[in-house]
Parts: sequence; C-alpha cells; structure tokens
Amino acid sequence: MALLSQLRNIADTGETLHRSGCAPYKIEKYLQFYARKQGINVIVQATPTSISCQFPDEDNQFIIRRLEPAQINLSLLARTIIRINAVEDPGIEEPGRYPAWLIMVANIAIPPAFLTLIGSALTTIALSAVLGFLVWLCQLFCRGDRVILVEFLSALVAGLAVSLVSSMGVEVPVWGTCIAAIVLFVPGLSIANSLECLAFNDVISGSSLFAQSIFVLMKLFIGIYIGVSIGAELWGATPQVKNVNEVLWWMPYLALPALSFSIGVIFNARLVDIVRALPVTVLGMWGPLYLGFGSGWIVGTWVTAMCITLYGTWLAKTLNLTGAIYIVQGILILVPGSRVLMSATQSLFNETLMADASIGLSALLMFSAIVAGQVTALALYSQKNRNLAS
Repeated sequence: MALLSQLRNIADTGETLHRSGCAPYKIEKYLQFYARKQGINVIVQATPTSISCQFPDEDNQFIIRRLEPAQINLSLLARTIIRINAVEDPGIEEPGRYPAWLIMVANIAIPPAFLTLIGSALTTIALSAVLGFLVWLCQLFCRGDRVILVEFLSALVAGLAVSLVSSMGVEVPVWGTCIAAIVLFVPGLSIANSLECLAFNDVISGSSLFAQSIFVLMKLFIGIYIGVSIGAELWGATPQVKNVNEVLWWMPYLALPALSFSIGVIFNARLVDIVRALPVTVLGMWGPLYLGFGSGWIVGTWVTAMCITLYGTWLAKTLNLTGAIYIVQGILILVPGSRVLMSATQSLFNETLMADASIGLSALLMFSAIVAGQVTALALYSQKNRNLAS
C-alpha cells in the first residue's frame, strides 16, 4: 500500500508539468511513467485546466486538481522531466529566474529584433524598442489577479503610443509597429501544444488550447484597435504610411540571436536550451522564404513546420526531454498569429508590415500548412518512440 504522501507527490509532479507548459497528453504519459517507477498504478486524465489521478490499487483513491491556465517556464519543465527520468528522485526544485534587468532588456530587444528580421525603417525599429519597454511596464502592473489583462493592456498602450508618435509627424506604419511591440504575446506554445494534441486525437485538450490561443489573439487585435482609435480622437487621425525596408545587410545576423536569446530569457529557458533552439529560430524566420522550392510561402511553411518539429522532437528524444522546449521559439516566429493580425490590418486598414502584401491574406492557408507540417513530422516517429511510458 503506497503512502498518501507518494500519491500527492505524483499529483504535485503533474501540477508542476502543467504550469510549466507541458502538453496535457504528455502530462498523462510522464505521470504514468513516474508512478510506475515507484510501483504505483495510476490512471491520469489531464486537460488545460485540470488534472485527475485515479489509483486503482490504492483503494481507488482520487486526487483532482483544478488549475489555472499554464504559463511558460521552460527551465522548470526541463528540470521536472529530468527529475522524472532520474534513478533517484531529488524532489521538486524550483529553478531561479533571470534577473529583472535582463528580463527588461529582453522585452526591449524583441520588437526591434523582429522588425529587423522582416525589414523595416530605422525610425520604426528605434521606436519599437521604446514600445518594448512600455510592454515590460505593463507586465509589471499586470501581476496576480490582473495577469489576464496583460495582453490587452500592452496592445492598448502600444496603440496609444504609436498613434501619438505618428501624430507628431514621424512616419511609421502604425499597425505594423504595434504588432511588433506585442509579438511576444503570440501564443506559440499553446498553438504548438494544441496541434500536437489534435494530431494525437486528444480533441478536448487540443480544442481548448486552440480556443485559448484565439482568445489571446483577439485581445491583442482589439487592444491595438482601441488604442489607435482613442489616439486618433485625442491627437488627430494618423496617416497611412507604407513600410520601407532600411535594414542593412549585416543587421539580421545580430537580430536573430538577439531575438532567440530574448525569447528564451522571457520563457525562462536554460541557456544551453536557448543555444540548442537557435536552429528552429532560423527556420521559423527564413524557412518559408527558402524552403518553398519555387512553390511559394504555403509549401515553404509546410516544409518549415515539418523541419522544426522533426528537429525539436529528435533533440528532445536524444536528451530525454520534451520537444516543446526546442520547438516554441521557431513556432512563435513561424506561427501566423502575428500574420493573422497583419491580415486583419490589411483587410480593414489597407496597411501591411511585410514587403509581400499577399502574406496577410494567406494566414489561414499558412496556419493549415503548419498543422500539416507538424502532423507529418510527428507521424514519422513511431507510437513507441512518442510514448515515454512504453
């Protein structure tokens, strides 16, 4: 007969996996594997907001945890999986976070790095660094019970700030600059997890995570819209300005590692994992351009999503970790979350951020290509290789 503390330890481990961003179906497999190492039989059902553990051999005891939506903490996720695989259980150890000043620098660096990679005016790139600082302040304000407000408030502040600068005569693409400011909030991991769950027939979790991702995108778009609209009333209408690429040839080579490192810092990834994930950032940024083999963005996106998933899954299996740790950076760039915002911008306001004006209109096809790419890549691994408990 297992001790009650052992059963609670299994449930606590599942809760730790959940709040660090692990996909629900993988939580079930990890907990079954972890319990079996201790000679305990458990039936686990995980969803994006709950974990239920049933112990048939322990008087059929139930432990049910109602949870908040997961946050991304890649270092905690890696440490928990390493602990599950360890011969001796070292116990749950919370990893430290990066210093506050480094998180601030990462928030400031992401918008200009993103704009540098897709091509923009130098004035717009400089302004986006200021917007990154404002978004960081919004994150400081939206803690605890106010965390649900962070995406909307950040988008609202970005819209107000950009409309103010534009009203002063500075020529910037208003919507495009706002999108760059909040690109950090594009729910890359949630979408990646939702696609993976759907690919493995976990329809409930996949649908819930996908709906949560759409909700975040809605908050971002409506926040920018309201901010720009209020700014137009306060400071006058903002002129429509086309994006101009003034990026020098050498700047993207600095922006790419800066973007990768900044995303890793904010998601609290280990430094070694940030370095390992750099190839998926390269793929996510430039893969659709060069891997289409003359067939366009859609084919390029499919091939890129497949390559990102294959690399992340292969590396995770090699290191006995989970692919999400290495896939999230590429998916955050590749996922059409920001392109969906660009599509809405182009349809409603006739403004686009990227040089290829048709890119916004193809957001739905690109999203479908990502689904197909991930499903194709995951299908190349046998069920035995996917299932840690086997």
